[in-house]
Amino acid sequence: MKFSWMLTVLQNQPILQLRDFENKIEYIRNVVAQHLWRLLVEESNLVGHLHVMKDIFLLGRGELFLSFIDMADILMKQSPTSTTQHDINVAFRQAMIKIAMDHEELAKQFELTLSLPPVQSSGVSLKSKMTNSWKYVGMSHKVSWPLHVVLTPATLEKYSALFHFLLSLRRAQAYLQQCWATLMTIRTGAHCLQAVWQLRTHMGFLIDNLQYYVQVDVLETQFSQLLNRIKSTHDFEAVKVAHSDFVKTLQSQLFFTEPIRRCVYEILELCFSFSELIQTLRREEFVFSSKEQEAFHRISVDFRRQSSLLFRVLSAAKNHHSAPHIAQLLLRIDYNRYFTNLS
Repeated sequence: MKFSWMLTVLQNQPILQLRDFENKIEYIRNVVAQHLWRLLVEESNLVGHLHVMKDIFLLGRGELFLSFIDMADILMKQSPTSTTQHDINVAFRQAMIKIAMDHEELAKQFELTLSLPPVQSSGVSLKSKMTNSWKYVGMSHKVSWPLHVVLTPATLEKYSALFHFLLSLRRAQAYLQQCWATLMTIRTGAHCLQAVWQLRTHMGFLIDNLQYYVQVDVLETQFSQLLNRIKSTHDFEAVKVAHSDFVKTLQSQLFFTEPIRRCVYEILELCFSFSELIQTLRREEFVFSSKEQEAFHRISVDFRRQSSLLFRVLSAAKNHHSAPHIAQLLLRIDYNRYFTNLS
């Protein structure tokens, strides 16, 4: 009613004063923005919902996803079927129950998805060529009103892509820890056992430092900054901008740009291949067949090349963008100047 009266007064003026008109519009915008802020932040608990988003999409509850990986790994290492998506969501709920999370409420909001390739023009699906369902896993989220004005479909797609990367990194770390346990059971073996231990150590060192960088240097830091920006304003538009900046920064600092993205995923795939090779042994005496020896050598050479390449592209990115977060990561992974000397 007040807005209508203000506009009526402006309309009845013989000469429209542009400055007065702009001030009235800005006043209306501020009032509406503050009302939307209260609706979104106070009444709909946006901050609490963002904490839940962080726990699920950004793997804030690490124990949940370690439990899920353990439960679903055998299923997910097979080609997807018509029931795979349902089965992995059952495993996801079981993992929630195992760590005493409110699985019923979360299961209504979050669902694991499999982004399967489309049917080809010949009518034959590419599904038959798929050998590992982990490559296609994502996360969907049912957003309630009025949170949908911030958590738009496009934003949720970005969150799902972040989830896929973070889950891949967590899997690599878990698999390498399993390799350590397997190798500890081996009492005797060929001379190449030392080389196997050395490769696992190098892989574990790099992945552990990437994980620390992701969780501490990026996710915790950026999420804390997001909450501070939300708490420091009563403007709805400022909240939207803060969240949009948060997602963009995560994509930038979590290697979503080429060639860093491709290099990181190549390293993760090599860790998966190494783990698969080691887990097939499971015997007290370490003996590689000629085929296994060839596979190990290829993995070792490729990992050395890709990790060295990652160091170089990160160094170039740091020098070009003056990025302190990358400088911190480089300082960690170049312990004793290993990669510097390798380059």
